[in-house]
Amino acid sequence: MRALTFALGCAMAACGGDAAASDDAAADTTGDADDGTADAGDAADGPAIDAAPTDPVRSAGCDRATTQAPGAYVERAVSAGGADRRTFVRLPAGYDPAVAYPVVYQLHGCSGSADRENNIVSLESQTNDTVILVKGRAASNCWDTGGTSVDVPYFDAVVSDVEGAFCIDTSKRYLTGYSSGSFMTHRLACIRGELFRGVASIAGGQPGTSCTGNVAALLIHDVDDQTVNISASETTRDNHLERNSCTSPPSSTPTDHPPCVAYAGCAKPVVWCQTSGRGHDRQDAVAAPIFWSFLSSL
Repeated sequence: MRALTFALGCAMAACGGDAAASDDAAADTTGDADDGTADAGDAADGPAIDAAPTDPVRSAGCDRATTQAPGAYVERAVSAGGADRRTFVRLPAGYDPAVAYPVVYQLHGCSGSADRENNIVSLESQTNDTVILVKGRAASNCWDTGGTSVDVPYFDAVVSDVEGAFCIDTSKRYLTGYSSGSFMTHRLACIRGELFRGVASIAGGQPGTSCTGNVAALLIHDVDDQTVNISASETTRDNHLERNSCTSPPSSTPTDHPPCVAYAGCAKPVVWCQTSGRGHDRQDAVAAPIFWSFLSSL
């Protein structure tokens, strides 16, 4: 697939290509029905950034030496809510602790596998070793998106740990998710809106209420998905359109490669890709290049 370009016009490659198998997709409704209402305490916690600064905003881990080998995911211990949790960090080849790198946090779909963190849209082949990649692992098979979620403080702890250990440009934090991970992605985009420059998801959504800030958002969903109805992503898309003050009523422009469309008048880009005939598949061959092209353009 040729290189993709996303500017405000959001031109992108076709939402086609070979489908990739998804691990335990049928279980991916657990916890996904939560309404995403943010607790007052949730919105007040966690780090925040100013919108789109020109210069890198260096994390506490900059100029800090590390013994971690680059080019492969390495497991790290994280303490959250009195529990010992795990996350997985991949440093780019040639990692330099004096250079502030963008970071992509990745959230998996439901899975009963011990390595459930791998049920994601993988971006290693897309980023050309220009970013730090982080895979989260939910406390159970699926992400807990409720108001008393054990996974929200875990995510905050992951951000603190990763950005304290490695050199990250905190103005370029991105978040991606598949299915249950998509629900968690949009939950965090609501209660931690100031934290992210952009999010990308496939097969899930959760708009929430009383959201903080606004983020650029790309959503992919298949109209034939029988596990998570497309209405979940449609409602979330509409939430991002409102938060980004897009043209009302919504006005979308087909990209050069349908079925993807970009919405007009948005403070930050909102892009919608509606596929068909793929069900609840991750659509790796489609989603990975689209995810990264969108996020890297922001």
